[in-house]
Amino acid sequence: MANLSPRLLGAALIVIAASCFGTLGPLAHYADAAGVSSFALVTWRAGVGAICVFIFLGARTLAGHQAVKPWRSLPTRDRRFISAAAVTNGLLNLAAFTAFVRIGIALALLIFYIYPAFVALASAAWFNDRLDRVRVAALGLSLAGMLAVVLGAGPLGDLDLLGIGLALSAALAQTFYALAARHGFGAIPGGQAAALTMGGATLVYLALALPTGQLATFAQPLASFAALWPVMIAGVIGAGVATVCFIGGIRLLGAPRATILSTLEPVVGVGLAALLFGDQPSALQLVGGAAIIGAGVLLQLRGHGEVAEHEAIGEAEMAG
Repeated sequence: MANLSPRLLGAALIVIAASCFGTLGPLAHYADAAGVSSFALVTWRAGVGAICVFIFLGARTLAGHQAVKPWRSLPTRDRRFISAAAVTNGLLNLAAFTAFVRIGIALALLIFYIYPAFVALASAAWFNDRLDRVRVAALGLSLAGMLAVVLGAGPLGDLDLLGIGLALSAALAQTFYALAARHGFGAIPGGQAAALTMGGATLVYLALALPTGQLATFAQPLASFAALWPVMIAGVIGAGVATVCFIGGIRLLGAPRATILSTLEPVVGVGLAALLFGDQPSALQLVGGAAIIGAGVLLQLRGHGEVAEHEAIGEAEMAG
């Protein structure tokens, strides 16, 4: 990649990041088949991912870059928002990975990608971001797409309403995370913000495990190689590598183009599910999914690209 122009290199890094994030659905199914619960998987993924990014930040620091700012030097507002984002990130991934297992990768991803519409509404309501005709059309397209996705899964009585609710909850959590990344902790360098949210999510999972007696579940990935490999790949590739590539790509490419390219994630996830598990979406679901992704792209094209994906971070703090 050394001979690529900065723009092409940035695009290549974003494609790698989106592809890495897209592996998480299949990895969740492999882990579940090997006896690893969603709770254990998200804990290991967040922890391993945070370790990878902290190693990356350490290497950058040794190379002479100011990759990390001392915690006490950060504004109080930023510290509060990054703490809230860490909790939200933890709940987001727990809901999403559970939804992958309950309702399938395709349906979970396609419902999740309604979140750009939520971001548009929240931005208009709280941050004076004008909701013009194009954005209203995109919002309608996204909502229509979600309806098609749900109806395409079959009769309503056969649907796993809990799984659908978890996927929708993940979309709401991602909305908050994206808005917090955009408006809440811009003083924190991007890599540090990503590491803190993943590391904070790990602490959230540990805190939830203590009163519920689930600490023993964290040993599940150690039971066999079949249980360990999807967990490690989810942490190293689906969190650590993906986040580092996204950070590098967004710095080279800029937030609007980078986030447009990031919509490759559900395409990769659905494609892998179809290839590996025969988890074929219906024609109506494909139409709905295309509408949701199209709405997200349309919203991104309008202005500053206010949304981010899974462990990704927004434009303001990337500049930091």
